[in-house]
Amino acid sequence: MAELSKEDIILANKVADRIKELRIQSTGIKQIDFANRYNIDRQIVSRWESPLKIDSKTGKIKGRGITIYTVNKFCNLIGITLKDFFDDPMFQ
Repeated sequence: MAELSKEDIILANKVADRIKELRIQSTGIKQIDFANRYNIDRQIVSRWESPLKIDSKTGKIKGRGITIYTVNKFCNLIGITLKDFFDDPMFQ
């Protein structure tokens, strides 16, 4: 797999932030309750919302970004479109 650029990491972290923001806005519930409501493993929801980090010892990226398919799945769960998801000042 190709190395992620700084821009890629920034984008992945914005997506994670947006998922957390929309989860809270749309449901007002904690990760565990969201996971239970939609029959998703809590660790998966946590991974969706976790930013990528660079390991200070190795310089390697820790964490995984999520795919556009997963973003779409999340959007379907909360009743919005991909356009709605990305139509936010953080992506401008």
